[in-house]
Amino acid sequence: MTYLRGLWNDARRSVTAAPDLLLLAATFALAALLPHYWRPRLPALGPGWFGAVSLLWRSVLYLALPLLSLVLLRLPPAKVGFGLGRPGLWLRDVGLLYLVMLPLVFLASRQPSFRVSYPFFAFERLGAGNLLLGLAVRMVGMFAWEFLCRGYLLFGFERRVGGAAAIAIQTIPFAVMHVGKPAPEALGSIIAGIVLGIIALRNRSFIPGAILHWSVAATLDVFAIVRI
Repeated sequence: MTYLRGLWNDARRSVTAAPDLLLLAATFALAALLPHYWRPRLPALGPGWFGAVSLLWRSVLYLALPLLSLVLLRLPPAKVGFGLGRPGLWLRDVGLLYLVMLPLVFLASRQPSFRVSYPFFAFERLGAGNLLLGLAVRMVGMFAWEFLCRGYLLFGFERRVGGAAAIAIQTIPFAVMHVGKPAPEALGSIIAGIVLGIIALRNRSFIPGAILHWSVAATLDVFAIVRI
């Protein structure tokens, strides 16, 4: 009986110490996992189209579940980086980082492992219209992904544990979500997670990270198709 009472007291102290952070973590995990186990039934689709629809479905959950949890947390979306932040500053940040990444993206696009993986959707090779459609779908996906990592998780934890710890926390799942990507991209996601976290906190918005992330991904798709 003494053991059970001690277990109950320890569990209660752990939960009541930071229930908001537990809700944030649980909601993030649910949003990340649910699309893999619960998805609408789809008819037979051409190459790449199933992936595009799946990405849109993941994006819905990446956005909807965290936003719904904000009602319970009594937090306005602006408190988790849902806003333009400081565009006069982040436009320069994004431009500089994109120029740094451009030669690396070009070199990556010449590697066999990247040629197999990109463009992201196979149908993007079927003409300019399909390429633009694929990039538009990826823009939605990047917006939702950046909100989940660099908005909801980063700013949600930053309120309680500070910027450095919040950047570290959101970098871990961001890197893990790159499992299956070419090794340089997966390993580089560790650095990318830290840099994007800094940019988000610096500008109080996940929007610059979404723009940068999508710009790099779109450039890689184009390079993979054009084969300059």
